[in-house]
Amino acid sequence: MIGTGLGMTLQLYALSGGPVGVVSTLTATTPLIILPLIGFFGKARPSGLAWAGAICAVAGVALIFNAG
Repeated sequence: MIGTGLGMTLQLYALSGGPVGVVSTLTATTPLIILPLIGFFGKARPSGLAWAGAICAVAGVALIFNAG
């Protein structure tokens, strides 16, 4: 409950001062940031498909932000 409340508060704060597209794109990458933490703290190794999807998503975000 604390994580969700804090996350939504920070997202709304970011939306108040930043472009909606940038904030939405970066907010959607949260699971990508959590993926390595699952392996480190949770002692559960994410599958290869999870890593492949994360790499594709990071590449897509990089293309979006470097296109302009």
